[in-house]
Amino acid sequence: MSKTTTSVPHGSGIPRQMQREDLLYVMVPAGEKGPTYKGWNLVSQGRRSDDPILAVHLQHGGNYGYYPAPGSDILSLDVDDRGTFHAAGGKDLVRETFRYSAWPDWHKYRAIVSCPDIPAHFRGHKLSIRNVLDHTIVELFFPAGMEKTGGQCIGPGSLHPNGNRYEIYDPDASIMTVRWSEIENIARIISPALADSIPEPESHAPVQSRGKTITERYGLSVMDNLPRDARIAGSEIRGVHPVHGSTSPGGNVAMNPYKGVVYCFRCAAGYDAAGWDAICRGIMSCGGTYDSDVMRRHLEVLDREKPEVRFLERIAWKRSRRRS
Repeated sequence: MSKTTTSVPHGSGIPRQMQREDLLYVMVPAGEKGPTYKGWNLVSQGRRSDDPILAVHLQHGGNYGYYPAPGSDILSLDVDDRGTFHAAGGKDLVRETFRYSAWPDWHKYRAIVSCPDIPAHFRGHKLSIRNVLDHTIVELFFPAGMEKTGGQCIGPGSLHPNGNRYEIYDPDASIMTVRWSEIENIARIISPALADSIPEPESHAPVQSRGKTITERYGLSVMDNLPRDARIAGSEIRGVHPVHGSTSPGGNVAMNPYKGVVYCFRCAAGYDAAGWDAICRGIMSCGGTYDSDVMRRHLEVLDREKPEVRFLERIAWKRSRRRS
């Protein structure tokens, strides 16, 4: 990257490209990379770019972080290894979009793109793409869920712990649009997944009520409980088992959010979202069977957390009785 970079003047505020209704902001101490106050990840605590309290914070030399609001199509890419990312097609992906870095040689940088077809199951999360040596190449910061964000990025003009300020590559660059398939192709090149690494389930999830599985009835998703050190590998997400851990390099859990299944290679056991949720809550052990006793105890927890499910079902039942 030979183009001359542009410094964002100290305390000058947020670049115009980022003054958008679908970006939310958090206050970060100068020289730090993350907020230090509780609840910063709650969407209700996010600030707009014209927030007066945020403006005073910036005028006094504070850093700021940002994240895409619920419903946004903005995706932030935190590139940790420029060479590998560019060799996989990342250079063409971000060539024209808004970028910034705290490193003069740009071996690490951040890019902001618009991706209208982000898969819904990624929203509310932060995931990495790693190579075969398990080195992080790029982190993806997805739009927030309805209540929380999975992470934030420090914005341009802020002070990095290395003493440099995050400088903009091209102050006139816009936030360009990309397709999710382009990002997915880069992920496959950097972190190729073994074909069909998750075996087909041997049995179907138990039907619990009105022809629905527990997963369907309570709106559960395997993405509700990500593995530790989660990373994208092809169409799967790999990582470390959140309950019993892993001694294997790269982790021992594979998750396919498109199929709604999880597989633990240590226990040689696969589950749908309900079974996985029960394991992560400690209701059953990994490798166990989602039997009637586990289901009963799981439902007790779900009914306490989601009382609206039974309430709405009862209303629907009463309406059907009146019609009949």
